[in-house]
Amino acid sequence: MPIERLFNRLNAAFTGANQNSGPAPQSTVPLATAAVLLEIAHADESFSDKERAQLVEFLRATFELADEVVSELLDVADRTRQDSIDHWSLTNLIRKNCSPDQRLDIVKAMWRIVYSDGFLSAHEDHLVRKLGELLGLERHVIIDAKLALNAGGSAIN
Repeated sequence: MPIERLFNRLNAAFTGANQNSGPAPQSTVPLATAAVLLEIAHADESFSDKERAQLVEFLRATFELADEVVSELLDVADRTRQDSIDHWSLTNLIRKNCSPDQRLDIVKAMWRIVYSDGFLSAHEDHLVRKLGELLGLERHVIIDAKLALNAGGSAIN
């Protein structure tokens, strides 16, 4: 499915144009995930090459995407992120369509992204915790993921 159609389907789901109460098409989960991770990557007003590498690797490995698809996905996800008026619509889509373990993996990716530049700002810390809670994870689980990253250098499993 072309990325542009994914963007349109995701927008329709957010605006209520799609009244189907069933789960979102699995093709929208990578887009919502990429948009949330881009929000984290831009939290400190800069999107470094290291942050991009962390994000690309997570998307490629998690959703088994080719490099060119990841690049297109990031373009559409960035537009989605910029057009979103809140974090709930993106995180709710992920929450409804991903297992707790998958959502924890997303939070671990968030921590990797914010730590990839060697510095964690108070805003980044707050945003990861907020998004993690919106993903339906308990605060202690989010903190444990952060501590695991710090204890193991930069390797969260």
